[in-house]
Amino acid sequence: MDDDDRADGSDGLEPVPSKVLVDEDRDDVVEAMSLEEREEALNRSRWNVFMFLGIAVILFGFALFPMPFSADYQSSLGGAQATKDVGLIWGMPIAGDDITDVPVRVDIAIDQPPPTHSELVAFMIQTADCTDSAALSDGQVAAENGSSDHGYATTMGRVTAGSEEQFRFRVDPGQYCLIVKFLDIDGQNADQSGTGTVEIDGRVWPNQAIGGLFGLVAVVLAALSFVGAQRHGNEYRSMKQPKEASVESTVLAAAGPSGPPAAGPSGPPSAGPSGPPTATEAPAPSEGPTVLQEDEDGTAWLDAGNGYVYRRMPDGDFDQTVFVPNPDGDGFVPHEG
Repeated sequence: MDDDDRADGSDGLEPVPSKVLVDEDRDDVVEAMSLEEREEALNRSRWNVFMFLGIAVILFGFALFPMPFSADYQSSLGGAQATKDVGLIWGMPIAGDDITDVPVRVDIAIDQPPPTHSELVAFMIQTADCTDSAALSDGQVAAENGSSDHGYATTMGRVTAGSEEQFRFRVDPGQYCLIVKFLDIDGQNADQSGTGTVEIDGRVWPNQAIGGLFGLVAVVLAALSFVGAQRHGNEYRSMKQPKEASVESTVLAAAGPSGPPAAGPSGPPSAGPSGPPTATEAPAPSEGPTVLQEDEDGTAWLDAGNGYVYRRMPDGDFDQTVFVPNPDGDGFVPHEG
């Protein structure tokens, strides 16, 4: 490669910029917002808080709303029982016992139990066909053995007429069939003749996990929007109401330059004037604050020129209190705003 190629940059390498915008510089650019832009960002953050809170309320209400169903207790082959096709229970497809399982509640009002029963049981069998007796029988056995694919609940004893029982299940999403029946001491159907009478109502909360999860996400977004609104609000108030100047800066600004004047020429002029001197006006000296009164301890009372009086302490510091002349004509009193 010759010198000309290196000089014109034809070697294919792009020139590296001399100034790189680092993260801190980009943050400064983002923070450099005008008053109108800051107000717009504040209003947008406030609307986001209300919007996400409203979405969270809707999602939580959606999660807590149950889907009701009922089942009829009637005589069938093998004895009287209730068999209800609950249908599809949707939810998060996560297998096993976990927090995403769908809650199911079954309320049973017993009008008249069969005389030979020993307990009342309920099954939630996961099957697509509630008329398949073999699948229902296998599912009941698996549920009694603790299978997580099915639900099983029992009163663990006899029930009385007029009582109410409540069974709760937590099941995975899928097709389910509800079975409610009385069992005798041998585990067989105790209501062969159909003398029992019960009323069955159920509720399913299929949207609890989905609505609750997205509701929590909406609450988090509302909290972040609230933090942003607080930040924009503080910046907006600081930009709209700047800090007031201190007493020292006000007095020193009225007193003129704080340092000595610049030094004059170091040597004599090269030549004298060629003609008679002309009358010129001497420059007016800079006027500082007027000393209204000076106490014996060195305290000076200075006129600020706007009806207010400042007190300069013997050590040169200024009192932060603003004074006004005493209406009685004796000294000065603090100004009450």
